[in-house]
Amino acid sequence: MPNISTIEEGQGLGELKFGLERKQVELILGAPDEKETFSYSEEEEDDMTENWHYDDLELSLSFDEGDDWRLGTISITSSQYLLKGFAPIGLSKEDLETKLEALGIEDLEYEDWSPEESPAHELMASDSLGINFWFDEDKLSEVQWGPLWIDEETILWPEIK
Repeated sequence: MPNISTIEEGQGLGELKFGLERKQVELILGAPDEKETFSYSEEEEDDMTENWHYDDLELSLSFDEGDDWRLGTISITSSQYLLKGFAPIGLSKEDLETKLEALGIEDLEYEDWSPEESPAHELMASDSLGINFWFDEDKLSEVQWGPLWIDEETILWPEIK
C-alpha cells in the first residue's frame, strides 16, 4: 500500500506529489475507478481537465492540460487522512478553526456556496496553506488542495525524487 496518509500543503499527499505525470500516479495507486475529462470554458484552448476518482480511498485527483497533465489538485473525503497530525474530515467549522489557529494559521476566509437543494454548503479557505475546506451541515466533508504559487501565474512545483 502506498504511503498516502498525510496531507502536505503545497506538496501533495504522502508520496503522491503535485507535478507527477498521470503514468507516475498510476504506478503508485493503480488505475482509477473512474476518469472524467471536461473543460471549464468553451473559449480557451489548453483548458481540458481530467479527474481521477479512487472510490475505496475516497480520493480524487485532477490533471490540467495547461500544466502538461501533471497532478495539480487532490481532494479527500475520508477521515483516514491526516493534516498536521489530526484527521480533519468530520470536524465542525469551529473545531477545525480552533485546531488551525493553534497551529498559527489565521488567514481563514469563508464563503457560502449553498445551492437551494443543499443548504449549509460552505467553504473555509487558507491561502497560506493553499487548502479549501468544504463543509456540509457544519461538518467538514472534503479537503481540497494544490501546489503553492510563486505569483499569480507561476506554480511552485514540489521537488519530485
